[in-house]
Amino acid sequence: MTNDSDQAWHSHAPSSLPPAARRRWPWFLLIVIILALAGAGGVYAWPQIAPLVPSLGNAAAGEKAAAAGDKEARPDLIATQQKLEDDIGALNKSVADQQAQVRTLVDQLAALTSKVDALQRPAPVPAPATAAAEQPHAPVAPAAAKPKKPPARAAKPAGPISTGGAPLNVAPSDH
Repeated sequence: MTNDSDQAWHSHAPSSLPPAARRRWPWFLLIVIILALAGAGGVYAWPQIAPLVPSLGNAAAGEKAAAAGDKEARPDLIATQQKLEDDIGALNKSVADQQAQVRTLVDQLAALTSKVDALQRPAPVPAPATAAAEQPHAPVAPAAAKPKKPPARAAKPAGPISTGGAPLNVAPSDH
């Protein structure tokens, strides 16, 4: 940078601010918009707020009525709680009985499975060792082994044989 550019920059006077009246308009406009939105929200929400306003005034009277209603409802709640406890006890007993039955069935199934496995195994054949020991047998001569013949070979083809896939131009001969 040079001093020439600094002098050019300083030669321009800063622009003056807008008059005070023009500076107030954006703020005034913003406040008017916020108030309009708040009013529209109040009109929209009034149907939901209206029922709450009378109930707020009657809150103290409602608490006294609720306390009286609670005293009247307490025996019913206690009876219902006792009935539910009895029902839960009966269900627990039923579940315990069913678990006992399942255990019994599992034990019976295991016993039957072992019996089926025992029946599927081949029964051991008793060797007649005592009968064989009493009767003497004559020695048996081993059978003479016959010599094996070699397998018959396939007949060799007669005539010319092509090797490498070349065609044969030989005329068949009459032998």
